[in-house]
Amino acid sequence: MRIIKGFIITIMILFVLSITIPIPANAEGIYTIDTKQIRNGVFSVNYSINKDNKVKLMVQKDGATLYYNLTGQEATEVFPLQMGEGSYTIAVLENIGGNRYKQVIKETVEVANISPLDVYLWSIQIINWNDKSYVVQKANELTENIKSDDEKVKIVYDYIIINYSYDFEKTGLTYDYLPDIEEMAKTKKGTCYDFSSLFASMLRSVDIPTKLVKGYGDKVKGYHAWNEVYLDGKWFTIDTSFDAQMAQNKQSYSMYKDSSNYDKVSEF
Repeated sequence: MRIIKGFIITIMILFVLSITIPIPANAEGIYTIDTKQIRNGVFSVNYSINKDNKVKLMVQKDGATLYYNLTGQEATEVFPLQMGEGSYTIAVLENIGGNRYKQVIKETVEVANISPLDVYLWSIQIINWNDKSYVVQKANELTENIKSDDEKVKIVYDYIIINYSYDFEKTGLTYDYLPDIEEMAKTKKGTCYDFSSLFASMLRSVDIPTKLVKGYGDKVKGYHAWNEVYLDGKWFTIDTSFDAQMAQNKQSYSMYKDSSNYDKVSEF
């Protein structure tokens, strides 16, 4: 978002109960919910859909619901189970007109005793990276001889602040927009969503648990995205897109933010 001017390995025990509802004959796409990686706090969806179809993934637990858009025509995408232990309902919903959706597949899983940090180390749909990614290789290069996680975070943070800028022309994003860190590596610019995905990708790739957080910030206008990084037993708030703008405007800034200045809506 634009600035307003002026201003860890433990043996894990997992219990999974899986109940799958067959895909209806009138479903427009083909879907499979794969829970083999659930012990790591993630699951995947394999799907094949028409490019014009609007399809959502719903993840629900204890009354809290998160929605994701399935945007590829044929893909396998990974999603987090970040809402703690308990019963999750996972469902794929196809649009049938306007804002109306039909459920085409559902699975319920009971999860217990998974590491609360592991989920924030994986590549997922909105933090999509792999070992061949340019920025992942850059993160490994930058932190190769660094032992302290604090130092690793600072080095990656400085690299982003110095080399990337906020893209003020990237407006009117589509409802299904997803950050692309490879594209950002080429253009060296992006929105707050892009910055937070980039920072999370680089830190996760060097084994530092990192969240992508969405919500609102006191010093930014509109819906925003930033990061929380796990260091020394606690989460620290870092806002790379804000600080990149401050740096470009030659204004002072600090890496760690006061979390009370941010209103969190969701975290991934």
